[in-house]
Amino acid sequence: MEKIHPRAIEQRDGSWGIKLKSTTGLVTPEYLEEIARIAKKYNVSQLKILTGQRFFLIGIKSENVNKIIEEISTDMGFNVEPSLHYVQACVGNTTCKYGTLDSLSLGKKIEDLVYFEKFPAKLKIGVSGCTLNCGEAFVRDIGVFSGGKGWVLVIGGNSGRKPRIGDIIADELDDDQVLDIIKKFLKLYKEKGDYRVEGRYGMSERVARFVERLGIDAIKNEILA
Repeated sequence: MEKIHPRAIEQRDGSWGIKLKSTTGLVTPEYLEEIARIAKKYNVSQLKILTGQRFFLIGIKSENVNKIIEEISTDMGFNVEPSLHYVQACVGNTTCKYGTLDSLSLGKKIEDLVYFEKFPAKLKIGVSGCTLNCGEAFVRDIGVFSGGKGWVLVIGGNSGRKPRIGDIIADELDDDQVLDIIKKFLKLYKEKGDYRVEGRYGMSERVARFVERLGIDAIKNEILA
């Protein structure tokens, strides 16, 4: 039997799923047409938009998994590796009447900054263009939201089995300052994070646990100096 591509995720009923990235949730008509064409051709039973603004093709027969991955032209992203899973972003001031900063633009810059990097564990990032925080900055590994006088940067949030509200480490930032601090923090995370895989779900150290272990003050001293 042909080996199933590692990007595919086995489902409860023995079928398979494939996740497809979208940059900050933005898609084109061509992107949607490609997904629809694949779903019809291979009789994909469900199409799900995930909380991280990704598409999930569910109910794929094992014999079709590799065919789909070879055929689909869109960038699948890194969804099964210890790397960036997604940058979740609201529309910001491009269209929203409450938006005060451009969250889509910053989200794209952040994705470009970290896209090919590998980390101790998966990384989820949220960006919001106002204080309503639709990008859920406080429960993401890294979160950014507009505080009215610039960006507010949050680190160490988590919404999983052991939830944690992230810590604000800097505010009144411009785009370049946000990117610089994120770059410094992720360098620290890569150097001092725990790569050991443990627990029922085989997880290594997420950012929230890393922040708890090192302490937010120690992290600030390292990356804000």
